[in-house]
Amino acid sequence: MRRILVVALTVVAAGLFLVTPASAGNWEETLLDPPPAGIQAGVTYTFGYWILQHGSYPYQGGDLGPTALRATDDNGSVIDFAGVQTATAGHYSAEVMFPHDGTWVLSSQHEVLMTDPLVAEVTVPGPVKIAPSQMKERAPYQWGAVHPSFPPTAADADMDAPAGFLTGQQTQERDVAPRAHQATPDDGLPVWLVIVGGAATVGLAVLLARRYRRANQ
Repeated sequence: MRRILVVALTVVAAGLFLVTPASAGNWEETLLDPPPAGIQAGVTYTFGYWILQHGSYPYQGGDLGPTALRATDDNGSVIDFAGVQTATAGHYSAEVMFPHDGTWVLSSQHEVLMTDPLVAEVTVPGPVKIAPSQMKERAPYQWGAVHPSFPPTAADADMDAPAGFLTGQQTQERDVAPRAHQATPDDGLPVWLVIVGGAATVGLAVLLARRYRRANQ
């Protein structure tokens, strides 16, 4: 019986562990500022970029910590270009230099939110092709004079920002009423459903253990 209960409780705990981060919506979209018209190997460029939680607003959990743009070439070699926070929340700049010709994929790098794996594709020598956004709908946010340059939306875009996540004064300043949250693949199962399922699992384990004990008396 003890072994059955341990297994059942482990299943419940694992379910809670998996659903909690997903429900928190800890993902972001990284957006480049308009890049240089052409990139040459061995030349240093300044790339501005935004890290937007839920593709909509600066990180709402405090300090995002160190960030970087990560460049990966055709052979899998990786270079991180450290970012510097600018005066505007959510905006950073990085000094970028591609050491050789080829095709490079830019992604984001930090240790708090789920990172953006495809920010842009860079052909050296050649242009920077910013990836279309997978955001079909963004949450409202009161940007000032400085704001992101949002890329075109992909034809198969299937992501939207969960409502009700902004905090403090920013929530009060929104002039658009929060819309009802629509479940996305990142949302995971509701916590209450995991708890109910876990309780049912434990109850079934106890019942089976009792029947087993009676059968062997």
